[in-house]
Amino acid sequence: MINQAGLARDVFGTDPATARGALTTIADTGSEAMGEMKRLLSVLRIDVDDEDDGYDPAPGLQRLGPLVERVRSAGVPVHVRITGSVRPLPPGIDLCTYRVIQECLTNVLKHAGPATASVTVTYHSTTLELRVSDDGRGAAVTPKEDGHGLIGMRERVKLYRGAITAQAKASGGFEVVVTVPMSPTKPDPQPHSA
Repeated sequence: MINQAGLARDVFGTDPATARGALTTIADTGSEAMGEMKRLLSVLRIDVDDEDDGYDPAPGLQRLGPLVERVRSAGVPVHVRITGSVRPLPPGIDLCTYRVIQECLTNVLKHAGPATASVTVTYHSTTLELRVSDDGRGAAVTPKEDGHGLIGMRERVKLYRGAITAQAKASGGFEVVVTVPMSPTKPDPQPHSA
């Protein structure tokens, strides 16, 4: 599309027919790309509503419940456990953690076969830990054969100086563990009174 736009710009005044052809190619390519994106979002079970002209806020852990319900309705039991001192996360980390959990649960749907998934979110004083595991058959993935989903998760986590491990469990199934650094929890300067 960029090349076609450059061509249209270069010949706009001297060769209008070529410029129109390049613009038509851009429009067709853009339309195809949007169709592909919608199909991809459908596979990842992200709601796409063409009639909604507004913008939803970026998803974060506050939308974990609806995500888990969609996976459950697709036939995968999911257990969720949240521990530690829950607190608001910076928007980037919040989106990152949501997307990692979303990708993990999508992988359970696609690769684990009959399985139960478990999501644990632990708020530590200086880190946030995510642990998503399943007891299914899993996909045979070696470090040299990571799928695009695992690569994407690693890139997201790396942006926030986090660490990620993704591996088959000895007992069967697969587990992804993510640790992301956060600002330390600050103690309340004054005790709360009732």
